[in-house]
Amino acid sequence: MPGTLFWYKILFAVEILVAEFLFTFRLKKRRHFPLRFAATCASVIAVAAAFPVGFDFADTVWYSSLMFLLLFALTLPGLCLCYEERFTSLFFCAMAGYTTQHFAYELANLFLSLILQARSPLLGMYQDEDIVFGWDSETLLFIVGYLLCYFAAYTAMYYFFSRRIKEGADMRVRSKSMMFLIAAGLFADIVLNSVLVYLADTDFTGEIVNYMTNMLCCALLMYALFGLLRTSEAEEKLAAERRLRRKEREQYEMSKANIDLINTKCHDMRHQLREIGKVRSMPEEAIREMESAISMYDAVVKTGNVALDIVLTEKSMQCAAAGVRLTCIADGEALSFMSEADIYSMFGNALDNAIDAVRLLGEDERVVSLKIYRSGDMVSIGVKNPYSGSVSFDDDGFPHTTKGGTDYHGFGVRSIFRTAEKYGGSVSVRADGGTFALGIVLPVPEHRQTEESAE
Repeated sequence: MPGTLFWYKILFAVEILVAEFLFTFRLKKRRHFPLRFAATCASVIAVAAAFPVGFDFADTVWYSSLMFLLLFALTLPGLCLCYEERFTSLFFCAMAGYTTQHFAYELANLFLSLILQARSPLLGMYQDEDIVFGWDSETLLFIVGYLLCYFAAYTAMYYFFSRRIKEGADMRVRSKSMMFLIAAGLFADIVLNSVLVYLADTDFTGEIVNYMTNMLCCALLMYALFGLLRTSEAEEKLAAERRLRRKEREQYEMSKANIDLINTKCHDMRHQLREIGKVRSMPEEAIREMESAISMYDAVVKTGNVALDIVLTEKSMQCAAAGVRLTCIADGEALSFMSEADIYSMFGNALDNAIDAVRLLGEDERVVSLKIYRSGDMVSIGVKNPYSGSVSFDDDGFPHTTKGGTDYHGFGVRSIFRTAEKYGGSVSVRADGGTFALGIVLPVPEHRQTEESAE
């Protein structure tokens, strides 16, 4: 009759497959996924059943550890068969799954040891002892305790970690060395657990402490693993924002040169048009219409701040072309402590979002308002616009983008937040009653306040 180790290695294969599915089910699946996943499960379980046990060498630390690690490694090509993702992403999820399985195993050992006040029956399954079937109370307690502990552990890992993996998420981890260290930590914990089972002569208290230590180790490894993912996501967002800022600086220089050129040409054309009207017989009404058309491109905004003038002039021209009314009350001098690039980035992003929102509305509703004023040692900025539909926010409080198709969409509001934080300010976003309101408050630097007080 097969011993306990024969059945446990099959049970382990099922546990690891369930745990890995817990972290991968939101990833992009290949065609005929159910068939591929069924084939993977059947293959892993078949190899687990065929793996040789039942001889003296099988009852050793190294053999059992190697067996479990090989079964885990076998799931990796299976994941590649089922999911259309990078190998590093699948390895990340597999590592999370193996850590979850080991945490559940230690929790079950702790629970059964405390309930039975004896060594956990799960530890006996590591060794190839004869299995005795029975339906006594102790066996039923073992089965129920095992199922409850694994269910509790898998549920907890899903709640705290797995649900953070969003559908279509970028699972790239930049620090491969840290990934390797986390994997090494997990495998070391698993091998040391085998040492305890086969070699260590510990008392009941020592085993309880070992279970708790292994659970803490698994929890810390999971925290480190997903902390690594959060760090990679933050680095990717920061890199995208930096690319966006470089693009904005280039666009600012181009806009500055283009608007200066357009204004110069329009000014010259207006005078030339008047001269033509004097020499030739041209109706005054025709001249006024042509001047009006030219004036749309001669819409120079004067706020007392060169960078703000450029961005508002540019956006005024966009609004005129799109049939959007842009109302502006702006004290540009209040922003003199900000760099030109930051002013262009902040107001360019804020007005672009507002203009894009009102394009979807009727002509009478296409209104965007901007207010910039100083009150004491604070500068207040407000951008308001109506919108249609609904606005949702992510976990960080940023509105979800309704755009798609580029690497930069979704970073506009984040860029505004970062710029405000750079100057010690704060940003508020509100969407209710059909009106979207962006509020920014920036403190005026102390040295500027001192200079103005001296004047």
